[in-house]
Amino acid sequence: MKKCLFCGRSAPEVKMTGEHVLRRELINQVLWEAPQSRTETVNRGYSDGTQIAMSRQVPQSILNQTLKDVCGGCNNGWMNNLEILAEKKLVPLLRGEHTHVGKADAEVLATWAAKTAMVRARVDGDDPYTVPEDHRTHIMNTNTPPANLTVWAATCEPHPSARTRHCKVGIELPGTPITETDEDGETWVVGVEAKQSLGHVTTIVINHIAFFIAEADSEALHADLATTLDPTGNATKLWPDPEAFSWPLSPVLTPDQIDDIGNLTQALPSTTTG
Repeated sequence: MKKCLFCGRSAPEVKMTGEHVLRRELINQVLWEAPQSRTETVNRGYSDGTQIAMSRQVPQSILNQTLKDVCGGCNNGWMNNLEILAEKKLVPLLRGEHTHVGKADAEVLATWAAKTAMVRARVDGDDPYTVPEDHRTHIMNTNTPPANLTVWAATCEPHPSARTRHCKVGIELPGTPITETDEDGETWVVGVEAKQSLGHVTTIVINHIAFFIAEADSEALHADLATTLDPTGNATKLWPDPEAFSWPLSPVLTPDQIDDIGNLTQALPSTTTG
């Protein structure tokens, strides 16, 4: 039975609702309206080496993408409150207006970007879904991003439509020894249980602003992502340790430069989606 991504409740206790990845009110801020859909081809790789190309119709703009994995209580409660609070500072940034962003505002923007990335990650299904459950409950309960998550913001040239890029990543962690003990009490190692840490890098671009979100279920992978992705000199860090800043930032990045930053990490096979 489907459960809410954030509170974990399911029907009949709650009713699942259609949650937009980006709030519908943001449509009015997008400079150009995008076509309703486009054809996307995804190459699926299998363990036997087989590669299969699959085509599907997907929304052209992230503004049209929805998923029914959020309950009405979360959608209309804490998530709606966060959207309203974030939009007060987000809209001037989208328009490229000269404005001051205080430390508290930066934290709100980081929380909004983290929540949006968590929802965006679910658009691609759960194969795998790389946002840990404790991260989702943390943001719901505290209205702040969880640990092992970093958010940057950069000023960019306006893009024809809002867009996102989601890249799933993973690393192998030191395995846990598998032991056996005989009847005499002697113990020996018979193997190693493999462990993998999963995470993602998500880029969100709307008009004049680009967000980069790096999140992982382990400190080791997050540190690797944050070090690799860190667009030093091109962006300001919103989380952790948010600081005040003046908008727009300098330099102004081109769409290609935005993509270059997002491409710095190595994705899991056949899992990067635009």
